[in-house]
Amino acid sequence: MKRSGQLIIGMLVAVAAVYYTVRNVSMQELLASFTEVHYGYLAVSTLMMILTYVARAVRWRVLLAPVKEVRTIELGSPLMVGFMAGVLPARAGELIRAFLLGKKMNMSFASALATIVVERLFDMVLLLILFAWLLVFHADMLGTHIAWSGIPVQTIAFQFGLASIVLVAGLVVFIYLLIYHEERAMKLVHWFMKPFPETVQYKIVQMAETFSQGLHVVKSLRSLMWVFVATAAVWALVILQYYPLYFAYDLNEKTLASAILLTVMICIFITILPTPAFLGSLNAGVLIALHEIMNEPEVAAVSFGFVAWGLNFLVIMVGGIYFILHDHISVKKLVEIEEEI
Repeated sequence: MKRSGQLIIGMLVAVAAVYYTVRNVSMQELLASFTEVHYGYLAVSTLMMILTYVARAVRWRVLLAPVKEVRTIELGSPLMVGFMAGVLPARAGELIRAFLLGKKMNMSFASALATIVVERLFDMVLLLILFAWLLVFHADMLGTHIAWSGIPVQTIAFQFGLASIVLVAGLVVFIYLLIYHEERAMKLVHWFMKPFPETVQYKIVQMAETFSQGLHVVKSLRSLMWVFVATAAVWALVILQYYPLYFAYDLNEKTLASAILLTVMICIFITILPTPAFLGSLNAGVLIALHEIMNEPEVAAVSFGFVAWGLNFLVIMVGGIYFILHDHISVKKLVEIEEEI
C-alpha cells in the first residue's frame, strides 16, 4: 500500500476515534471545560513528559554501552526526531531512530535497530507487569459490563495481553537463537522470508546477519538488570506524567491504581488504533479509563484526553524540530528514508 493511502486510512481511523470520544459531549461543554482547568498543573505534567524522554535517552545509552560508549545528550537528536517521525505513515519513527543513530554513531542500521527492539521488548514486559498487577489487585476495574463500540473492554485487554505475551516470547526465543545459535536463527529467517520477493528476502537476511551486533547487552546479566531499572524509571515517569492532570481537572479518583489503569488503557488503544500522532487513539484510551471505568464526568474525561494529547504532541514536536534545526537534518530526507526502509 502506498504511503499516502496508509496516511489516509490512519486519518480516517483518527477521525472515527475522535468522534467516538466527543459524540456525547457538546462543543459548548467541551470549550467550557478548558476554561475551568487549573493550568499550573499542566506545566508540571509537561515537565514530567520531558523527563520521560530524558529517561528514555538514559536507557538507550545503557542499551548501547556494550556496543558503543555514547553520551546521553548525543542520543537526544535521534530519539526526539524519531518520535516526531511517528506522525508519518506506518509508524516509521523507530526505523528513523535507528537510521539517525547509525549515521550519528557510525553503526549499521540493523545494529541500531536491534537496540530499539530490545528496548521495546522491555517496554512490553513492564506493560505486562502493570497489567498483571491490575488483574491481581484490581480485577473489578475490568468488569464485563464495560464496553467499547460493543466490545467488552475486558476482552480487548485480555486479547491485547495474550498477543503481547506471544510477541514477547517470540522475540526472546529469536534473540536467544540469534546470539547462541545463529545458524538456526538464520534458517528461521530464510523460512519466514520465502513468500516474499527475492529483493526483500536479501534485504531482510542482510539485516538479520548484522542485527546480533546490537544485542550485546543481552549477554550480560548485569547490563540487563540496569536496563530493567532504567525501564522501570521510564514507566514510572510515563504513569506520573498524567497524574498532575488529575488535579488540573480535580478528578474524584486520584489513586495509583487509576493512574496505572489510565496508562495501560492508553497503551492498548494507541497500539490497536494506529493513528498519526496517536490522535483519537490516546483520547479513546483516556475516555475508557476515566469515564467508562472510573466513572469520572464524561466532559472532564474528553477534555483531559485532548489536553494530554496536546501536551505530548507539543513536547515531541518542539523537541523534534529543535534537533532537526540543531543538527541540520533534512525533513525531505526523513520522508525519503521512511519510503526506502
